[in-house]
Amino acid sequence: MLKRVFTTTAAIAMMTTSTIHTAPVYAQGNSNKDHHDGNKFKNPWPSYTQFSYTALPKLFWTMNLSGTEKKIRPTDLPQKVDINWDLIKKNSDEKLNGDITATWMGHACVLLQLRGFNVLFDPIFSDRCSPIQFGGPKRYTEPPCKLSELPPIDAVVISHNHYDHMDFNTIKQLDTLYPNCKFYVPLGNKKWFSLTNKVDSAGNDRVIELDWWDNVHIVKDKTQEQIRLTCTPAQHQSGRTPFDKDKTLWSSWSVEALDKEGGATHGKVFFGGDTGYRGIPLNTKPESEYNYEYLDTLPHCPAFKEIGDRIGPFDLALIPIGAYSPRWFMSPFHCSPEDAVDVHRDIKSKQSIAIHWGTFVLTDEPVQDPPQRLEAAMKQRGLNADDFGVLPLGGSFTTTAKSTTALL
Repeated sequence: MLKRVFTTTAAIAMMTTSTIHTAPVYAQGNSNKDHHDGNKFKNPWPSYTQFSYTALPKLFWTMNLSGTEKKIRPTDLPQKVDINWDLIKKNSDEKLNGDITATWMGHACVLLQLRGFNVLFDPIFSDRCSPIQFGGPKRYTEPPCKLSELPPIDAVVISHNHYDHMDFNTIKQLDTLYPNCKFYVPLGNKKWFSLTNKVDSAGNDRVIELDWWDNVHIVKDKTQEQIRLTCTPAQHQSGRTPFDKDKTLWSSWSVEALDKEGGATHGKVFFGGDTGYRGIPLNTKPESEYNYEYLDTLPHCPAFKEIGDRIGPFDLALIPIGAYSPRWFMSPFHCSPEDAVDVHRDIKSKQSIAIHWGTFVLTDEPVQDPPQRLEAAMKQRGLNADDFGVLPLGGSFTTTAKSTTALL
């Protein structure tokens, strides 16, 4: 019954939304940030290593790049559960609620609910993460619901413009379902929304671009509850064609539930989107890729410790663990489970949930390798079993935040 209520009322609810999206607060000096070289964006850390084209033969030999799809055994598929619509509906009510709930929709897509806000990260509900729907990586697990079944969405937050994170068909449908919803994107991505999907083409500022460390407040007009959304650094890439590589920015994000005066926080959430952490050299022994004694000798991305120092600790973090093999190629821009555990520690996350796995075949690691390696990595680092978990598809995790002082 709850499914039917969401399906029939979602668009109407957003047309009468009482959510106010305030003007962004821009960090000082953004025009001279060291992550732009005057022509394109870049990763300004030694932990990001450039790919050498001389290694292309090895890449083709290592990975299946013939265009054929890897067969997935049913026993390898991630567990899938029915969405708890009672919980989703309760968290959508505009009432003071200290709970933070994250529901995994597959890949990096997560519905985050806190203080009556519904925030949707990196939504992709299409069959393929590709510019065309008759070719490209095809999902081997279906979304746990339809977009139209979701509660009214206050904000859609995008980490970067790769096809598995910024999907044309999904965004077009979101625009139709929730005509007052706003989209938050890293620098350079607004133009795509206006030209491709006609979102924001009327100049009504429905797409908000932010640079690293810029933030914006979103306020509920009825209750004056508010959240602060901050664009935070990540180590990745961007591009949707051979001609626009790194022309738009990539990012992670933080969400803070604030009091009515915009001061003390009532919960902090980190969204990792898609990021690397350290670069693995080409001829590294396979067994060393799992071994922190070796990994700790390599440069790692300092941005996550800075995020933890400036905004953390986080009550909940959503951190990518998949699409990492072969490591010598993928490591600069995709976390392994070992990297994900270090991100968890750097940002001072109290509890983390794994994302960016179990949906598309993007790389050559086995489907169940990410959660298995995550468990082993946690043991190596001395983490408790419940510090960093893996949700079933459609599963929800709820934690309760305690008030802390907002530092940013």
